[in-house]
This record gives sequence, structure tokens and C-alpha cells, in this order.
Amino acid sequence: MSKLIRYGDYDPFAEMSRMVDQMRNLMDRSLPSFWGGETNSLALDVSEDDKNIIVQTPIPGVNEDDIDVNIQGDMLTISAETKDERQQEDRGWHMREMRYGKFSRTVRLPAEVNRSKVEAGLHNGVLTITLPKAQPSPVQRIKVKAEKLLKGNNK
Repeated sequence: MSKLIRYGDYDPFAEMSRMVDQMRNLMDRSLPSFWGGETNSLALDVSEDDKNIIVQTPIPGVNEDDIDVNIQGDMLTISAETKDERQQEDRGWHMREMRYGKFSRTVRLPAEVNRSKVEAGLHNGVLTITLPKAQPSPVQRIKVKAEKLLKGNNK
């Protein structure tokens, strides 16, 4: 008879999920976009309450005119661009970690929203998008009509 060995609270599936998330994060930050040009992924927080879906992302140093927020179907796309205006040719860099270029992120919205009432604001480098939920459409019952194949079977 085999004996079950318990390793405390260790969950191998949770560990695998954490490792996959770390690899995805590394790939998002390290590799250029395959669709042309350098595109950095934005970190998002998406939450909801009874009336709204709230999306927040840090975009420090970006002017409001350089941010695009679009909704198509149930997809929200946020994109922005920052430009490095510093002179680079005469500096001997010791460290260069600030990211410049295009930033973009598309996320599926968890509920239908009222597009005409969406608001976006930039405060202290954090973009907050408030998406009011649409009223759910009423359920409409559709009567199913069956066609009889044999006219002689009228039971």
C-alpha cells in the first residue's frame, strides 16, 4: 500500500501559476512587439462595484494629449507614448532604466458598459477610467416552433 506524503501547505499548481505569471511579465517587459515597433505593456488594476467598472494604470510623465482610450465591442484599449527628449550622444550612461516609447494594453471588460458616460482622468500620474455599467437587457422568451415531419402522425 502506498503512503501519501504531505508537504505542508505547498501547492504545486499555485507555484506553477506563479511561475507562468513571472515568465509572462518578463516576456512583456523584455521583448519588442511582433506587430512592429517597441511596445511596452501597461500594468492595470480592474475592479468593479454595483454601478461601475474602474480601470487604473500608472502612466507617469505622460501628457493627457498623448493618451488614447478606446472601446470596441467588449474590449478596452489604452495606449500612450512617451518621448525621450534628453540628449544621449554626449553622456556616458551608468544605468538607464526609464522606459520610453509606446505603451499599450487591451483588456476584455467583465460587463457591458454605457459608452456615452465613460470618464477618464489623469491624476498624479495615474490614469483612472470609470466605465458605468449598462442596464442589463431584459430577458425575452422565444417560443420554439417544431415542424412535424410526417403529416399522418397527428397524436
